[in-house]
Amino acid sequence: MSDEKGRPSGWGSEAKGLANRFAIGSGVAVTFLLFGLIVIPALVRERRPLARPPSDQPAAASVGWLDQAEAPASKGRDLPPVDPATVMTPNPKLLGRGEVLFKQNCSSCHGESGQGNGPAAGTLNPRPRNFTQPTDWKRGFHVTDIFTTISTGVKGTGMAAFDFIMPADRMALVHIVRSLGSFDHGAEDLNALEALANQFRSRGFHIPNRIPVSLAIKKMVKEQVTVPPLQAPSAEDKSASAELLRLAIADPTRAARTVAATANRNDPVAVARAWAAGAPDNGFAPAVAGLDAAQWREIVRALVGTKEEARQP
Repeated sequence: MSDEKGRPSGWGSEAKGLANRFAIGSGVAVTFLLFGLIVIPALVRERRPLARPPSDQPAAASVGWLDQAEAPASKGRDLPPVDPATVMTPNPKLLGRGEVLFKQNCSSCHGESGQGNGPAAGTLNPRPRNFTQPTDWKRGFHVTDIFTTISTGVKGTGMAAFDFIMPADRMALVHIVRSLGSFDHGAEDLNALEALANQFRSRGFHIPNRIPVSLAIKKMVKEQVTVPPLQAPSAEDKSASAELLRLAIADPTRAARTVAATANRNDPVAVARAWAAGAPDNGFAPAVAGLDAAQWREIVRALVGTKEEARQP
């Protein structure tokens, strides 16, 4: 059978089906094309590492305070005094520098706009400070308060000390943090401001050496020397020295570490005082506090080998 135009019966429904399938396929293709052109490049840009800080600034971890312990090693140095007039009052140059530093060091926790909603905020307890609100600032939101917080951190929170950042740059961060909150920050304490200005004016600042915590741990492990426990006198040894050692040593392992770490080995008095003061945590028994000079001299001689006559402890 055919229609009035001579086309086979059912041709129209088949044509509509083909058109629908073509439309669906085209839509899927366009969707994949847009995904490849827009979404994937955006994801790549998002994962791209932040630009390195200027060479005069120790590199900070790109994810902010959570990784400051792993910031690259930097050599400590002394900085000359700074004219307070160049840093105490915000200006376009300071604010521009502060924006860069905030993005590098702070935004991962505090968020790009300082609302405490950065990508790492959910892992912190307490949550990072919301700079846009005036409530619950532990140290206060005046210039001197924020400078102190940046410099020393806040114990018991994820806020680490940023003392490795140059003082002038810390002031740039202070101005940016304050600019994120439109609320009234109140009058400054003029005496505190002057004291901070004097720090910049009268003396330089010392930037301490820094190495990543993981590297410090590796060095400590490498330098750690295994100390064998002290050998207790045999049961057959009834000498006065053996009896003293049995009385003095409560934990041979800890006592061995104490002996190995002892300084001033040629001064039995100093050794005796140190060991007695640390008992029993250092492996020596509390009873050592009651020993006389001759007994201490014998214990020190037996454990560290000194020959010097002991003075009265």
